[in-house]
Amino acid sequence: MIYIGASVRLYQNTSRTGAAKTPWFFALTGPMTVFKKGPTTPDSSFYESNPPVTAAKASTTAPVKKTPPPSVHAIPVTARAYVVGNVATGKIYFESNASTALSVASISKLITAFVAIDTIPLETVITITPEQAALSPDKSNLLAGEQFTAETLLLPLLLSSSNVAAEALASSIDRTKFLDLMSSYAWEVGMPSTFFADASGLSPQNVASARDIFALAKYLYTYRQNVLAITRTLHTELATTTLHGFHVIDSTHPLAIEPGFIGGKTGRTTEAGETMITIIKVNDEPIALIVLGSRYGERERDTRILLEKVEKILR
Repeated sequence: MIYIGASVRLYQNTSRTGAAKTPWFFALTGPMTVFKKGPTTPDSSFYESNPPVTAAKASTTAPVKKTPPPSVHAIPVTARAYVVGNVATGKIYFESNASTALSVASISKLITAFVAIDTIPLETVITITPEQAALSPDKSNLLAGEQFTAETLLLPLLLSSSNVAAEALASSIDRTKFLDLMSSYAWEVGMPSTFFADASGLSPQNVASARDIFALAKYLYTYRQNVLAITRTLHTELATTTLHGFHVIDSTHPLAIEPGFIGGKTGRTTEAGETMITIIKVNDEPIALIVLGSRYGERERDTRILLEKVEKILR
């Protein structure tokens, strides 16, 4: 065999995320032409192993009609992209525009959470700065000068989607390094279209595809049940201490009230529209429903429409 016009690269995945490592492997890149060389003077054995190509005979039977998969356009949702799939098996049931990188808003905070868990001692006391407190507010209402442990900040981060908590965690170490780790972890998880410009998701440059977010859902389900457990909390309160005042922390996820809810996160910015990741049991199967770019006020409706569709399949 003769190979022309290809180069060979050597890869290895070394993972910090806990995902399975892969061994060294070779990959051929670039255009490649393959020639199979026979004997200069062919003998009968050459033709036996390489029979000449002949025109196919016309079929006398009618072609079998294949039933096409359900049209993605038949699902009446406002989301610019979505994926519905099983996070245990990886099977995808529905998807639309799933490979396009879109702004993801506060879904970013899921990766902020596990990067913080991996890099910041949870007992570390973090002070909220005036710059952080001035960010787009949320109902947790963290104030400048208040102090919280890194572990406590995970609650407003994941439940009330606190931008203040996100920036406080990222800035408690080298912020640039923290953001680099977010993007690096995303690649290791299997999110090749993903990039993070901040820890909160306020930046429109925080982008990922719906397929990327599905990969994140599979990773969270397999390796980060501690993060999903926090997102299942409907309501909690932070009592007044010498470090901070009283705070009420409520979940923003509309499906957190459902009995089969495993975990998830919401997001919303002008550029991203509404976004949401939901992992929920459907007929005892762990199903992820990801919507990106839903119209304002429509992410729950979009998700419930997709949920109803997949429930019919899994009955």
